[in-house]
Amino acid sequence: MKKIFLPVLMMICGTSSLAMALTDIELSGEVDLAAQVHTLPTGVQGDSAFLVPAFLLNLNAPLNQGNLMVATFEGAEKRQDDNTQQFDVYTRMVYLDVVSIFNGMHGLRFGLIPQTWQEAQYEDWSYRFLGKSGKVLTEKYNYLSYSDLGVSFMSELPKSWGEWAFTLVNGEGMSEETGPHKEAGIFVRMAGMSPWTLSLNYVRGSYENMNSNFNTKERIQAQVLYHPSKNWFAGVELLDAHDPAEAVRDLKMADEVDVTDVLGQSVHGRGGSIFAEVGTGPLAKVMVRYDYLDAIVGQSGKQLSSALAALSYQVTDDIRSALAYDYTWYGDDFAPGIRDSSKIEFATQVMF
Repeated sequence: MKKIFLPVLMMICGTSSLAMALTDIELSGEVDLAAQVHTLPTGVQGDSAFLVPAFLLNLNAPLNQGNLMVATFEGAEKRQDDNTQQFDVYTRMVYLDVVSIFNGMHGLRFGLIPQTWQEAQYEDWSYRFLGKSGKVLTEKYNYLSYSDLGVSFMSELPKSWGEWAFTLVNGEGMSEETGPHKEAGIFVRMAGMSPWTLSLNYVRGSYENMNSNFNTKERIQAQVLYHPSKNWFAGVELLDAHDPAEAVRDLKMADEVDVTDVLGQSVHGRGGSIFAEVGTGPLAKVMVRYDYLDAIVGQSGKQLSSALAALSYQVTDDIRSALAYDYTWYGDDFAPGIRDSSKIEFATQVMF
């Protein structure tokens, strides 16, 4: 995670200005495969499923003078209703990195760009192939989409302390948005305190077509990561969020918490995640993670907790498998009809 911007900038800053041939385009990708069995005594106890949580295809095209074009396409199963499924393919991100107009380690990125905070987290947190339960906190509970349409300026902190980025996006994810409201964010990561890394993120924007008295969108995030060796790391992530109750409902945030009693108001959400990964052999690792979310601060029964444990094994350099157990607890008044859930999952990640 210490290498979100700088390796890309170093690579493209140091690239010659010779014209790039088609053979210089780099293609890579990932296929995630999973099998699940629900275990808790609920209406779905014993239900099983074979899934393809994600299929990713990445294209990196070096341009003249060290600039870079990047595109990622994602396919995933999307349930349309109770009886049908389809495999949708869409553009996950496509953007241009421009460094030729700057001196030093600076870059300008624009297009359908990845959210800086989540891009940084996934550099270290490599369990997204487990599906929703393995995603980072803000994507897992829909507090931030993975990518958005906009522009970002990236640079170094002084004295090699780390990096920072300022981002301005539509705030509507991959959807086109022509209204006046935009979303601005500032990301800072201080990696000069090895083995400690401190990351901070602040996002503020406004929702379209909502009462201006309570249409603010705000995210305050912090993460402390301790990574003393290749064999293990541990971290803590904190999240503070403000949204209109209607946005929480419409965007299905916080596992679709019931916001009926607070419609027409701003909702305050607060949560965190504690996680660790430990190598248990040359090819095996154990991961544990605990998430907590108070979806509507000030209302009782609107909390959830989630525990995840996994044993992963590096089958080959490009194939990794994991056996995971996931358990989620919901508050008494979280949402009508919702019940605690748990599942056992066997997942495989194939890189190519």
